[in-house]
Amino acid sequence: MLRPRWLCLLAGSVALSGAVAGFGADQAQSSAPAALDLHTVNWATVTLPASACGASRPIRLHHPSSALNRTEGAAFFKPIPPRFAHDDFYGKRGVTVESGWDPVVFGDLGGNGTDDAGLVYNCNNGGGTADGVLLEGWVIFTARGGKPSVVGVVTPRVQPPNVLPTLVEITIKPGRITAHEFFYGANDATCCASGRATTIWTYASGTLRPGVPVITRRPSS
Repeated sequence: MLRPRWLCLLAGSVALSGAVAGFGADQAQSSAPAALDLHTVNWATVTLPASACGASRPIRLHHPSSALNRTEGAAFFKPIPPRFAHDDFYGKRGVTVESGWDPVVFGDLGGNGTDDAGLVYNCNNGGGTADGVLLEGWVIFTARGGKPSVVGVVTPRVQPPNVLPTLVEITIKPGRITAHEFFYGANDATCCASGRATTIWTYASGTLRPGVPVITRRPSS
């Protein structure tokens, strides 16, 4: 007479354990960060890595009132890094950072079915003209951890001395970023960099690495 009661108690214990385990799994799943769609990010207020312009700390952008679109951000930091110390900063004692004048570039860099993103930026002397640009590049972001996380910074690999900084356009594909570089010659006007080069950046194990640039056109002489 006691055996059926013992079996009922055992069955009830197993069912309760299964329910508790299921509750724990549901709770763990609900506490995991939701997947982020980088297409919805406010790019004017993201944080760029310090290495983008040689700053001593990460560069937090803000959206200036003069911006023409919602992706444009700006920042200012000091002191001026040694790499830019030769330039004229008009007494500003720091570097201006601007971003987002071109559309954000999206592509599935990780090959996982989710878009990653590239944000164009430059470091400049604050003079307000193209001649004041010190460096141009792209910060690459992934949606890892439920927030925009920096994968790396794509900067020109071809930069002749004593001319304006090389301009860059990128495309993002699984495992690679193609950087099209437009570099200046000594006789080029500010409007028109005549040199061309292509650098393939490979992405593996969470790391972005540049390949050897291939020059496809020398600047006009």
